[in-house]
Amino acid sequence: MTVTGIAVHPYALPLVRPWAAARTTLHERRGQLLAVTGEDGITGWGDCAPLPSSGTDGHARAFEALADAARILKGREAAELLADGSELSPVPEVRWAIETALFDLEARREGVPLTRHLRSGAPSSVAINAALGPLDDGCAARAEAAAKTGFAVAKIKVGIGTVENELAGLRKVIKAAEGRLAFRLDANRAWCVADARRFLTAIADWPIDGVEEPLAEPTPDALATLQADLPFPLAADESLPVLGPDALLEAGAVRRFVVKPARLGGIRATLALAEKARAAGIELVLTSVVDSAVGVTAAAHLAASLAENAVHGLGTLGWLTRDVAEGPAIANGRLVLPAGAGLGLDVVACGEAFEG
Repeated sequence: MTVTGIAVHPYALPLVRPWAAARTTLHERRGQLLAVTGEDGITGWGDCAPLPSSGTDGHARAFEALADAARILKGREAAELLADGSELSPVPEVRWAIETALFDLEARREGVPLTRHLRSGAPSSVAINAALGPLDDGCAARAEAAAKTGFAVAKIKVGIGTVENELAGLRKVIKAAEGRLAFRLDANRAWCVADARRFLTAIADWPIDGVEEPLAEPTPDALATLQADLPFPLAADESLPVLGPDALLEAGAVRRFVVKPARLGGIRATLALAEKARAAGIELVLTSVVDSAVGVTAAAHLAASLAENAVHGLGTLGWLTRDVAEGPAIANGRLVLPAGAGLGLDVVACGEAFEG
């Protein structure tokens, strides 16, 4: 299918409450939607939303790169662009947006959901964790609510307070859940080795699903030493592109990779890493940083295509006060993919568009 139209739509989506992300606190999610229209009038959508930690300058660079990349798409064949990939931009978030839009376009043309365009027979839903936010005074109530609505895993941000205070807070949350939840903890590289070991040792017998990024200055060997003594997985997230998956696999550093497809560089890069991780017995979990409905739904289709039983970190749409589309439903701890073709979303573009 020939690309006949390109448009880029900026958005700013306010959050219900602040989100504690790595090295920053998020109050709104900013990004740009990419709309790619084919010769038959079908439009595919992608989401370019740089990490909040990239700051104003990082957002500006990514959006400039998106505009530059979008200009070369018009008049090209979508299948050809996807097969080659060399012209889709070296900026990971831009590649993710372009690939998503082109894959969405192709799947809509075929009349199948994106996940089944990627893998025939893929399921129509994925398990997700509840996103509880930080260990504040309301966390126990949020955990209790998550358990009542059918979630099996809940994620909590840690590494914000002292080790002692967070251990005490976590005990209260676990008690409130009454054995109905396992807890996925994200320290966002908060601890020195001694504090990490103290915290991880204390929770070794608790209902812990895993702990992400425990070390402030991680190395593959240091992570491997911690992992060797623990019954639950350690996970690499922001350290994955820094240390590299090959070094982490060689050292046996962690038992889980947490991947933001936008940060990794797109659908094909994520599929390639999934194959490598699967061969090494490493679990791959897909996640988002309060992305728009377009970004989250694309990641969910991709997660469903991986043929794994992982619990993914894609339950973030409830943090937005408004969105660019009505997002997928969540039922009994599972994100239910839209039944329509492609992403299955009816996107309402917001903001003034750049036309390519």
